[in-house]
Amino acid sequence: MWGLHMRFLGNPGTGKTVVARLVGELLLTMGAITPKDNSTEEGFKFKEASRADLVGEYVGATALKVQKVVQEAMGGVLFIDEAYALVQGSRDSYGVEAVDTLIKEMEDNRAHLIVTLTAVQ
Repeated sequence: MWGLHMRFLGNPGTGKTVVARLVGELLLTMGAITPKDNSTEEGFKFKEASRADLVGEYVGATALKVQKVVQEAMGGVLFIDEAYALVQGSRDSYGVEAVDTLIKEMEDNRAHLIVTLTAVQ
């Protein structure tokens, strides 16, 4: 299964969030996203997250935060606005850990999750 992860670039107010939500709902309707572990949970999930939701404040906290957010978005879309803010400088090891963990989760759950990243162009 190939991943359906996306990246949207654009100026503020151009509808990146709206498009991400609509595309996610469309893909769910088409059966491109499936619940994990035969979950009977119905409905479309659209989980918005930011750096504060994904990056921990001490060693070992970041991976747990990312995994928790990914689990909450399972069967839908994980929407990360201003994705460039996840890593703040070359010495931001917690931000790098968040990205590394997110990539692993994206690979492991590609049939059950769409990760959408947005940034200002």
